[in-house]
Amino acid sequence: MAETPRRQEGLQRVQIGLTGLAGVVLLVGLANIVIDKARVDDAAMPPPAVPTLELNAVAPKEPLAELGVQPAPEQAPIVPDLQPDPNLKKPMDQDLQPTEP
Repeated sequence: MAETPRRQEGLQRVQIGLTGLAGVVLLVGLANIVIDKARVDDAAMPPPAVPTLELNAVAPKEPLAELGVQPAPEQAPIVPDLQPDPNLKKPMDQDLQPTEP
């Protein structure tokens, strides 16, 4: 008779484990159904309407400048400090030879 409570406890643990496993399987199956339904709905939707440009319309040359993210090239001032040094065209690993007057 001492084994009967242990056996009942073991059966209860197996039942709880199987119930948890069945719950996980049901949740995964439900998630799979929802994802498949979302894919079907996305495929059934028509593509978004794209506004057409007139035949004479010109594509923007500087889209970032039109959005105001970057200044337009004709508006950008040239900073003299940022101009490349003309001496950079010479090899930098050799010493400059002095010129004689």
